[in-house]
Amino acid sequence: MAVKITHLASGQQVRFANADGARRYAEIMGGGVDKWRFTIVPGEPAAPKMSGAVVNVPVWRMTSR
Repeated sequence: MAVKITHLASGQQVRFANADGARRYAEIMGGGVDKWRFTIVPGEPAAPKMSGAVVNVPVWRMTSR
C-alpha cells in the first residue's frame, strides 16, 4: 500500500509505494524516522496495473577499450 511521509519541520512531502521504502528514506536521507509523519494513502491498489505491450530496451555495455 502507498505511503506518504511529511517532514515535521519543513512540511516536505514524499510519496512511496510501500512503508519499507518510506522508512528507509526517512532513516538515510531525512534525518530519522522521528522527524517524519507517516500516512497511508487510501483507495489505491497495492500494485499498479501493467499494460499488455512489450517494450524492448537495448542494453549498452559500459566498457573501456
